[in-house]
Amino acid sequence: MFVPAVSYVEDSMKLFTLGARRNARAVSARGFAVPLLMVLYFFSLATEAPAVGGISNSKINVLSADTVPQKHVEVEPFFSLEFEDDGNDTVRFGGGLRLTPGLLENLEAGVNINYLNVEDSELIRAESDFGDVEAGVKFMFLDEEKGYPVSLAYQGGVTFPVGDGALWIVEPGGLILTKNFTDKFSTDADFVFGIIEHGSWSFVTDVGFGYFLTPWLQAVAEGAYAFEDPGAGGDISVINVTGGFTATAAEWLTVIMGVTPDVYTKNADRLVVITAAFTFFF
Repeated sequence: MFVPAVSYVEDSMKLFTLGARRNARAVSARGFAVPLLMVLYFFSLATEAPAVGGISNSKINVLSADTVPQKHVEVEPFFSLEFEDDGNDTVRFGGGLRLTPGLLENLEAGVNINYLNVEDSELIRAESDFGDVEAGVKFMFLDEEKGYPVSLAYQGGVTFPVGDGALWIVEPGGLILTKNFTDKFSTDADFVFGIIEHGSWSFVTDVGFGYFLTPWLQAVAEGAYAFEDPGAGGDISVINVTGGFTATAAEWLTVIMGVTPDVYTKNADRLVVITAAFTFFF
């Protein structure tokens, strides 16, 4: 997921880092099953406020409570193409890489490295080869497979600024909930608070639903809300929706694609973002 919006409430790839692991339960034993995602203009909310980077999911943008198994790692190249309704025909292309190892049975930690960002508009053409580095951690403390009604996990992270004008962002904590209603139908929801350098703060929440149309193809619909208070008035709000699919390309590879249009913005230009990711499981 990758959505540079306005201010810092637009964490490029989080929206489109496009998740990495599909609710594996219906495909394989876990979320390392790799789905091949075909684009569908459904609705899914992806937020533009800072979201935790470097941790895994089972759908497109929304995070899942399950973690990468211990002694395994996910490697996920991700890309995004963004169209901004700002009157200047602004188009952005971004790319990055997520690395997420499983450290313990229910603990993972990882990093997003944003290595490409190209912007083209009537006013400017700019390119940067290296972007912010986003680190995150996830710990699942309730596991549905052990008899609990849902799975719950803690999430937290930090964004290390790179380049002029970039700011530190700390996400001290949030929760992730996953519920598998059947082997085919599941939902994930998460929220996180962020503290932005110079006194701003943010709140991001996502919810997503997935349904396996076949053992290898999952249709996904998500929704999200992001809020940022810059500390000097003019707060920013964004609501967007995302639609897409995940599909198992191989036991070690998942391909993800999605489309995320903003349906409501306050003090921010509306965006439409197309995202793709390729999750390799080792």
